[in-house]
Amino acid sequence: MKENETLLQKSSIRGLDKRLSIVMDYLLRKNPVLYKTKTNVAEAIGFPRTNFSAALKGEEKYLTDNIVNKFVSKFPELNKEWLLTGEGNMLAGIPLVHSFPNIPQGELKPKEYATSIKVRLVSNKAKAGWSEGYYNEEYLEELPFVMIDADENYKGKYLAFEVEGDSMEPDYLEGDIVICREIQRHLWSSKLHFRDWDFVIAHSTNGIMLKEITAHNIETGDITCHSLNPKYEDFVLNLHQVAHLYNVVEVRAGIEQKILCRNNSKINR
Repeated sequence: MKENETLLQKSSIRGLDKRLSIVMDYLLRKNPVLYKTKTNVAEAIGFPRTNFSAALKGEEKYLTDNIVNKFVSKFPELNKEWLLTGEGNMLAGIPLVHSFPNIPQGELKPKEYATSIKVRLVSNKAKAGWSEGYYNEEYLEELPFVMIDADENYKGKYLAFEVEGDSMEPDYLEGDIVICREIQRHLWSSKLHFRDWDFVIAHSTNGIMLKEITAHNIETGDITCHSLNPKYEDFVLNLHQVAHLYNVVEVRAGIEQKILCRNNSKINR
C-alpha cells in the first residue's frame, strides 16, 4: 500500500489542479461558446469528463503528465513547463505575440468592460414550484443580486439562479450561480439552439430545473431534458407547460460569489 502511495506521489503533479483552473478561465475567454463548460474542454482534449472534473477538484491520480500532454497537444500555445512546474508563463511565446502584441510574453491583459449590470438572484422556494410572482417588480427589488461585466448594455431580461443538487455535475456544482437570459416565448416555435446553450426551465408544476435540452419537436412542442449526471434519466416536457425558459450564459463557482444581499436562493434539480 505504501509503495502504491509513493508511486502516486511521484506521478502526480503538485499544484496542477490550480493551474488547470487558470487554463479553464483562459479558454473561456478565448472562446466562450466552444469552451463554456468542463464537458466542452474535456471533449476537446479527449479526456473523460468525470476524470477531468476530478482533476480540477485535486484528485491526484488524474494530475499527471497525461492530462498535461493532452492540453498541450490540443492547445499548443500553452507552456508545458508552466503546466508541469508552475515556472515561467502560462502561454508560450509565438501565439501570445500574435494575440497580444503589446504585452510582455506570458502576461494576459485583464479585460476591461464598458459597464456592469445588476442581475437579480431569484429565490425559488423550489418545492413550492414556480410562481409568477417572480416577475412582480416589487418582488424582484427584494431579491439579492450579482453584478455582470458587460462590453455594452445587455438587451433582454436576465436572472440568476443558485444551483442545488448533483444532476448536472460535473459542469454545475451545488452552490454555483448560473446567469441566465430569458428566451422570449414567440421564439419557442422555432428550433431551440440547444447545441449552443444549457437551459433553466421554469415548469408550471415541476418548478425550476437546470438541464440540457437534447431534442425539440417544433410541431408538438416536446423537449427532451437531459442531466449530465448519468444516474438521472432523460425525460420529456411540453413547452405549453413551461412558464419561462432561459439560456445559461455564464456560470460562476459558488465559493467565488460576492452576493450583495444575503438570501438563500436555490433551484430545484
